[in-house]
Amino acid sequence: MQDYSVEGIGKLSGGEYRNLRVEGVGECTDDIKAEDIRVEGVFNCSGSLEAGYFSCEGVAEIRSDIRAKRLDVEGVLTSRGGKIEADEIYCEGVIKANGEISAEVLRAEGCINASEIVGDRITINYHRTWTKIIRMCRRERSNIRVIEATSIELSGVTADTVNGKDVIIGPDCIIQNLDCSGTLSIDGSSQVYNITGTYTRA
Repeated sequence: MQDYSVEGIGKLSGGEYRNLRVEGVGECTDDIKAEDIRVEGVFNCSGSLEAGYFSCEGVAEIRSDIRAKRLDVEGVLTSRGGKIEADEIYCEGVIKANGEISAEVLRAEGCINASEIVGDRITINYHRTWTKIIRMCRRERSNIRVIEATSIELSGVTADTVNGKDVIIGPDCIIQNLDCSGTLSIDGSSQVYNITGTYTRA
């Protein structure tokens, strides 16, 4: 496997790489597999992306599935039409996903817009983020249609459905339907319209 770097404007073919760096403007029309992918510029890929580690500090748009052991987002990552699957996801930037996001652990202090997030431990604390890219979109909030996990902690999130065992609804959330089977805590500034399940108030 070879290393590949895009520092200006360039196109790359699909295939397997060891380390892939995009510091300029890169485009790919096929599937990519790499041990380490780092995007600091602008990257557009119409194929799928598979990596051991994927870091997006710039702007990336992927039009198929994204699979990684660890995914770090400090820039803007857009997934159009595919799934995002990772063992761990850490987001201090913006993630926009038309499909499902699946992760054992997801921790976000940025903004996430997605149709569905499933996992074991999900934490989204939008109001703790002060990076420049988030200040630019602070008028928005994280908007997720469905959230399902064992442990859930949310702040600044709008969701249609939240389903979990231990759930903490922090400040500035709007939740339409919440089902909890363990412990439940709801901040007074949040709105939760329908609550079901056998739970204990924390």
